[in-house]
Amino acid sequence: MPEGERRAADFQGRARTLHELLNQARALGFLGPGSVEAQLDHAGAFAQALEAARNAAPRDASPSGPFPPRAAVDLGTGGGLPGLVLAVRWASSFVFVEAQARRAAFLRRAAGELGLGERVAVEAERAEILGRAASRRAAFDLVTARGFGRPAVVAECAAPFLEVGGMLVVSEPPEDAARDAARWPAAGLAELGMGAPRRVGPHLAGTGARYRFVAVPQERRCPDRFPRRVGVPAKRPLF
Repeated sequence: MPEGERRAADFQGRARTLHELLNQARALGFLGPGSVEAQLDHAGAFAQALEAARNAAPRDASPSGPFPPRAAVDLGTGGGLPGLVLAVRWASSFVFVEAQARRAAFLRRAAGELGLGERVAVEAERAEILGRAASRRAAFDLVTARGFGRPAVVAECAAPFLEVGGMLVVSEPPEDAARDAARWPAAGLAELGMGAPRRVGPHLAGTGARYRFVAVPQERRCPDRFPRRVGVPAKRPLF
């Protein structure tokens, strides 16, 4: 079988396995509302959002990392979204951060069944603790988050992982332009070494679904004082 056909067959097989695993995650209560198909569409849109944000970068902005990314962190992976979907799509290395032990155990099994075990690590730990590990700081060019928490919590937990030129991509709620600036204030992000947020809303052909994302570039290395102790980012948010 030619190499191109072999890769296509491998992807199709993984896609079928992924669908089955997400149905299992749904049965275990690890996924939110909506069909598995809709969840897959939404997770896949993260890739479109990252590419759109990179293309929309100002000319004087810090260089963005490679696309697809070299190494990524998914905060609060839960039942596998968007982490598992992106790990199947890209040949990148991933760290799934999932503090709940049952969900972390499911993710390890899922990564194994998908043949991703060599490049996917599952950490059953709080992001505030992992973000202080010397081997994890400034070691990734992408952090993704879907339903992880309010913007200030996501930003403080993500920034320590990102190298300069890396990007945080976050799924946003339905459009509310009046609240956008307040949700992601430039001054608060700058305290973490992050730049101005870029808002993107990729449209997935054939689904009729529109999703909103915010992409935040890491312009300077995150200061050593972040992240603060476990629970503090939520109790005393920076913005």
